[in-house]
Amino acid sequence: MKLWLNRLPSAFPRVADAFTDAGFEVIALSCVQSYPLDVSLNSAIVDFDRFDHIVVTSPESARLLIDAVLSRWAQWPTDQQFWAVGVGTAELLKNEVHSVNTAPSPGSESLMQLIRREIRPESRLLIVSGKDSGRQFSELNSVLLDPVVHLELFEVAPRIDLELQNVDAVGGIVHGSAVLLNGFLQIAETHGLDVSDYLHFVTSSDAKAQLPAGSRYYQINSPTPDEVRLAMQGEPSVKD
Repeated sequence: MKLWLNRLPSAFPRVADAFTDAGFEVIALSCVQSYPLDVSLNSAIVDFDRFDHIVVTSPESARLLIDAVLSRWAQWPTDQQFWAVGVGTAELLKNEVHSVNTAPSPGSESLMQLIRREIRPESRLLIVSGKDSGRQFSELNSVLLDPVVHLELFEVAPRIDLELQNVDAVGGIVHGSAVLLNGFLQIAETHGLDVSDYLHFVTSSDAKAQLPAGSRYYQINSPTPDEVRLAMQGEPSVKD
């Protein structure tokens, strides 16, 4: 089955190569375009050194965080623990910071379990993401005295050029997030694509909730080849 990888543009070609190396036939086609937000006066950047733990949710977030911090600070504050949701995000951060942890298995849920064991109630956490993303990490508020702080570095808007891609033979779509799925749904409406024609791989209950009734889907922990292959060993669910 040919897969459509719906990820942020910055995730390619690394993600496409990973799926190809795993034996999948894919097209790398993002349904959104990202636009950086001006955070130069954001208190999370101005007072960046007050955070004990920094959780970075995507390679796009990592790149923009590096730019924002280095434009404000002469050097990275010390004694901060960085956490990355994925390997690609960690690789970018390791070029700049002393310590980056990832979870033993992919996905934000696994990372949150690890963070929960490492933080103290008085710890201050910063969640670095795109606009309206990373909200699942607010679950950590239950073990903190101060709530987590969200730093949104970019926003996305639906954007695609289907004329440059052949999606006729696509059987499944791997959506990197609920935001990316939302972008696909808007593109599908604009271009007359039938959502029910595709098998959807989604990474959260928020994404699943967006699917129209009758959609076939797998819910996976992360949009990786191993997770997709594991899911395909079973039968897909059908959205009520």
